[in-house]
Amino acid sequence: MRIREVVAVGMARTAIGNFMGSLKDVSAVDLGKIAGEEALKRSGIEREKIGEVIVGMVYKTGCGGNPARQIGIALGIPEAAGALTVEQQCASGMRAIEIAFQQIMLGKSDASLVIGMESMTNVPFLVMNARKGYRLGDGKFEDGLYHDALTDVFSGVHMANTAENLAEEYGISRREQDELALLSQQRALQAIAEGKFKEEIVPVPVRNRKGAGVFDVDEHPRETTIEQLEGLKAVFRKNGTVTAGNASGLNDGASAIVLMARDLAEELRLKPLFRILSTATVGVPPRIMGIGPVYEIPKAAEYAGLQIEDIDYFEINEAFAAQFLACNRELRLDMEDVNRNGSGISLGHPVGSTGVRLLISGYYELKRRGQEIGCGSLCAGGGPGMAIIYQCLN
Repeated sequence: MRIREVVAVGMARTAIGNFMGSLKDVSAVDLGKIAGEEALKRSGIEREKIGEVIVGMVYKTGCGGNPARQIGIALGIPEAAGALTVEQQCASGMRAIEIAFQQIMLGKSDASLVIGMESMTNVPFLVMNARKGYRLGDGKFEDGLYHDALTDVFSGVHMANTAENLAEEYGISRREQDELALLSQQRALQAIAEGKFKEEIVPVPVRNRKGAGVFDVDEHPRETTIEQLEGLKAVFRKNGTVTAGNASGLNDGASAIVLMARDLAEELRLKPLFRILSTATVGVPPRIMGIGPVYEIPKAAEYAGLQIEDIDYFEINEAFAAQFLACNRELRLDMEDVNRNGSGISLGHPVGSTGVRLLISGYYELKRRGQEIGCGSLCAGGGPGMAIIYQCLN
């Protein structure tokens, strides 16, 4: 069996919407279609060449069967192509990339459309026992957002408590967390002002009180001060340090990448943007799930035959400030080489989309910096997060 190099030839993402914000009336599937359509267009590949559509998302309830297949059919991908929707909590989009990478590397597919997507706004409420009927007593609605991701299934508490655990174990102060949150917001706002995300973003048609329009600017970043952040209450634990201001948001958005065999890309005269060097998943204890990148990044580097010092730039999702700071207590990365344009706290965290967005944003930042080796990594609820290392080719 011949092992093939796998490259990205086209990618795009939507701007990230706030919870109940500009994208509230756009379904996750429609967001995926828009990002996927643009990635295909930018790649220049004929749709007949796509052998599989792979979608990563967390909240599938209410979206219909196999959203990957829905998107493939809608975008004119051949009916003979495969379609898979995968879920690994926050690592769902990155896992979708890994599956496509492996399929192409092993020669089982020549090209794949990979999409990470989420509409957290449109996650339904659940009535868990309604099918069996309520004979006596009260029934209740359960928020699907909490039931399927925001609540840790092992402890029954909000995921923010896992960040509180890390803050305690690593001695991370509230001030440190708020300072990181402020830095993240400042970096994202500066990136938007400088137009850094324009290359990444495909506009989404929306309707609002003014009529038809387009949504093409991330709306989660906001002007704030350290005093405002310090004034927010810690709501997840008594005498805690995690607040709405130093945690990632609930958001809507989609990101897409076209991956294919490098030899086929060259044969078709398509321009490779980056090639994947390695992927890695490592599980950590659920109670400190956010520490995952500390183990995932070295493992991915080992698989790529690299040292962490060989990596030029990192996109490591900020699920919580305490979580990121705990990771960097161990990794000791230069903050000039990490999340230069904001991350989950400022840009937002549409959970299924983020794993794909990290590679898109990372690639464009590497390109601006004239550097070569990038890494995207994120933690995931329950413990098994991911990292991917890639090489910029232009």
